[in-house]
Amino acid sequence: MDVAGTMTVPGLLHLQVARNPDKLFVVFEDEAGAVTELTYAAFGEGVNRLAGHLAARGVGAGQTVAVMLVNCPEFLQAWFAINQIGAVMVPVNVHYSPDELAYLLNDAGCVGLVTEPVFLPKFLAVEAGCGAVAVRVLARDQGAEAGFDLLAGLPEAERVPGPVAPGDASQIIYTSGTTSRPKGAILGHHGSVVQGIALAQHFGLRGDERTCVVLPLFHVNGQFVGVMPTLTVGGTVVLLQTYSASRYWAQVRRHRCTFISIVPMILRTLLAQPALETDAEHGVRTSFYALPTSDAEWSAFEGRFGVRLIEGYGLSETFGICTANPVLHGVTKRHCIGLPVLGRQIRVVDEAGRDLPAGQSGGILVKGAPLFLGYFRNPEASLAAMQDGWLITGDNGWFDDDGYLHFLDRSKDVIKRAGENIAAGEVERVLGEHPAVAECAVIGVFDPLRDEAVKAVVVLRFAATEAELAAWCARSLARFKVPTLFEFRDALPKTSIGKIMKYQLRADHLAQNPTS
Repeated sequence: MDVAGTMTVPGLLHLQVARNPDKLFVVFEDEAGAVTELTYAAFGEGVNRLAGHLAARGVGAGQTVAVMLVNCPEFLQAWFAINQIGAVMVPVNVHYSPDELAYLLNDAGCVGLVTEPVFLPKFLAVEAGCGAVAVRVLARDQGAEAGFDLLAGLPEAERVPGPVAPGDASQIIYTSGTTSRPKGAILGHHGSVVQGIALAQHFGLRGDERTCVVLPLFHVNGQFVGVMPTLTVGGTVVLLQTYSASRYWAQVRRHRCTFISIVPMILRTLLAQPALETDAEHGVRTSFYALPTSDAEWSAFEGRFGVRLIEGYGLSETFGICTANPVLHGVTKRHCIGLPVLGRQIRVVDEAGRDLPAGQSGGILVKGAPLFLGYFRNPEASLAAMQDGWLITGDNGWFDDDGYLHFLDRSKDVIKRAGENIAAGEVERVLGEHPAVAECAVIGVFDPLRDEAVKAVVVLRFAATEAELAAWCARSLARFKVPTLFEFRDALPKTSIGKIMKYQLRADHLAQNPTS
């Protein structure tokens, strides 16, 4: 037994409902500026209604239900309701193409889908190939849709407790890796609760916390930096449907936010707004921050907005943050991903798995609670991801003399674009199916706003334009995965055994674009 005891995700919610029935749990501002407020009691009643409905429709323990919603209270209610009956949530990136959606629904074996009208065309385009999705619920809509139950019209229900144990799966979150298709990382109830406790303690969150969540809930940051730590302390989640650089600080002030989480795209677009005398007039103490930025940008942001940036590191398999700079103790270091959070251990090893001394770079390994339970229906990948109980992150870094971890690079072939992970292999798979493409390689190159841009280096069989290839990719890939840069070559550089030398492609791009 550890700090989480026997608590589960829905158990934690209903504990806070009992403790704080009249306290605000969710303050939601939609893209039009309309605000909805839900107390813990009202939110819990919504969870009970949906849980009762799903159970009545035959959804049972261990079955999977996809949730394809923008940031909204209904996303959170679906998450807790699905878990309350012992089922497993499968969050869907709302930018997915119909092809990507169909892959996820079938790979995860989803028996249900909770979505909203704007995404219906994507599902209907692949409905015939997703026959297992029998239970369908439409949120954020008052009108009737054939074949869908309306979330707003569900009757009140008593709490439906399901057969939920701490060791059960809470969700399957799909994460881009080096393969051509995403893998489903299984996150358990126990790990979810442990992460909430660990990060609430790390950031010093309090019962009066008002955490602003603007990053998407279908990613671990929104869930485990924003929602779970705040729920753990009985605070309030201020949920924004969309990010707007021109409105963000006004929203933070209006909703009296105290804790935020941002990525470089947000930092840079906020800095690009006209400076105001009121820029530092707000209640935010701290912001979690991930991914590199320059000293000038860092200083400009902290100085102008009066917010302390706390950098850290994590991945889906670690429920988000597994290392971060200290908040309540120790020294905060720039361009450093900090120390292991409570419950974690970190190693930096060479190719033989031997620990490296301070100053020497190698592979980053993570151990301790929480860690994912494996990849769904993929025992080979699950086995390959672990080494004697340590998660092989696929990232490289090094320790300094104080034991702080510094990120170096990714050994996995993943492109990071505005906070989204893009598997180069997935883009290559789609692009390579175009009849004009003989072979291709996809790499990430510097982008001053979104960290990296997706560049495709292509060898053609016959003539094709950049626009044609981009349109081809857009048919099967989410917009953020579609290459924005193309280079055509007669041949790709390869090793003696025929492996494409992507490092050479990156070096060539840098030589051609020395200011990148």
